[in-house]
Amino acid sequence: MEAMMYINERVSIPNDKGHIIKKLIKGTTYVYYKLSRTYDPEKKYTVPKSTSIGKVCPDDSTRMFPNERFLLYYPEEIAQMSESRQQDNSRSSCLKSGAYLVLQKIIAEYHLGELLSEVLGEDSKLFLDLVIYSIITEGNVAQYYPDYAYDHPLKTEKMKIYSDSKVSRLLKSISKDQALQFLELWNKQQDHREKIYISYDSTNKECQAGDIEMVEFGHSKEGSTKSIFNYSVAYDKDNKLPLFYEAYAGSVVDISQLKCMVDKSKSYGYQRVGFILDRGYFSQSNLNYLDENKYDFCIMTGTAGSMTLESAEQQSLTNCSQAIQKSGISTFTMMSISAPTNAKSWRPNSGR
Repeated sequence: MEAMMYINERVSIPNDKGHIIKKLIKGTTYVYYKLSRTYDPEKKYTVPKSTSIGKVCPDDSTRMFPNERFLLYYPEEIAQMSESRQQDNSRSSCLKSGAYLVLQKIIAEYHLGELLSEVLGEDSKLFLDLVIYSIITEGNVAQYYPDYAYDHPLKTEKMKIYSDSKVSRLLKSISKDQALQFLELWNKQQDHREKIYISYDSTNKECQAGDIEMVEFGHSKEGSTKSIFNYSVAYDKDNKLPLFYEAYAGSVVDISQLKCMVDKSKSYGYQRVGFILDRGYFSQSNLNYLDENKYDFCIMTGTAGSMTLESAEQQSLTNCSQAIQKSGISTFTMMSISAPTNAKSWRPNSGR
C-alpha cells in the first residue's frame, strides 16, 4: 500500500454523491474517492475501484484531514487552504528539499545571497525563494507561490510564508537601477584576467500586458503580427555563466543592437574576450566596430553574405577574427589573423 502524507489542515468532506465513500478501518474512518466500478465474476456484482483522499476528523464527522491526493480531485480547495495557511503560517510536516539543496549550493558557490543582499536588503531572501520556486516548478505565477512554500524549505526568517500580494509588491518595487547595480556587482566578481568567449544572442516575446513603453510592433521571430519586446543575453561560453542581459524596444532590429552590447562589455571591464554571434548581427559596420575595439569574433553570415580573406584584407579587419560563410549546401570556415599576402589566391575547401 502506498503511504500518503496527510496535510495538517481540516477541510469539509465534499458533498459529492456517487464519488465519496467512507470506510471504518481499525477505529479510524477513512475517506475514499470512487474512480470507477468493475465487475467481479466471483462475487457476481460490481465493486468500486477507489483511492484514499484523507481521514475523518475524530471530533467532527463533517470535516476531514486531506492527503495530497485529495487536491487532485478537488483542486478548488487549494485557494481556501492557501488562505488558512497564510493566517497561521503552518508548514507541512514533510518538506521537499532535494532540488532546494542543489540550488542552495549553487547560490552559495556564486555568492548570490551576498550580492542580492547588497541590492535588496532583507527582501533578498524572499527574492531568492522566488528564484528557486520558478526553477523547481518551471513557473512564475505569484498566486501559486504560497502553496509551493507550504511544503518546501525557504530562506526567509523562520521560513515565513509570504502571500502572493507581498510577492507582487516586491517584484513591482524592484527598480531598473537596482537591476543594473546587481549586474555591475555580478560582473565585477568575474575573473577579467582570463580569456573568454562571450556567446551573444537575442529573441523576442509577445506581450499583451497593456501600455508598456518598450512593447512595439516589430519583426517577431515566431512570425506573429502582435506587439513584442526584445531581450538579449550574453554568457561566458567557456565557464557556462550568464554575464548580462538587456531588454529593448520591439521595433529595434538585432543588427543595430550589437554596438550597445560591445560598449556594455567594455563598461564591465571585459577586454580579453571574443564574441560568438549569429547571422542577425552580420554587417560591415558591426565587424568594423568589433575590430576597432580589438575584440575577436566568430560570426555566421547569411546565405547572401560573403566574407573572404580578401575582403577582410581590403576592409583592414586585422584583428584575429573568424567568420562562417554558408553558401548552398556547403559550409566553409574562414580565419583571419592579419590577412596573409597570398589571400587573393586562398579559397576554402568544401566541407572544411
